[in-house]
Amino acid sequence: MDFTTTFAVLSGVGMLAFSIGAFGVLDAYHKRHPQLKRIDWLISLYTVGVLLTVVGFVLYGRWWMAAPFALMLLPADRAVRMRAEFRQRRAHLKRLKGPESLDQ
Repeated sequence: MDFTTTFAVLSGVGMLAFSIGAFGVLDAYHKRHPQLKRIDWLISLYTVGVLLTVVGFVLYGRWWMAAPFALMLLPADRAVRMRAEFRQRRAHLKRLKGPESLDQ
């Protein structure tokens, strides 16, 4: 495979993955569906997609175009931190009130 085909495959798959995974990042930002594991998988898909796109651009020799894509990892980091903080709060509340209080 030549560099153009490698770039096209990596960046194409990467852009598709981070476009789908962006829904998980948005759900984390808006604190929707905090108990679903699917959101964590979508955030991971977003991260993998961004990394594939960055690798595709770097292998193609366009590192200056890969740098802005690498900055797209910052929202994923914030989304993961927000979900971890919410889970920690929920665990503290469950321990404080008892397990039967949060089962609805």
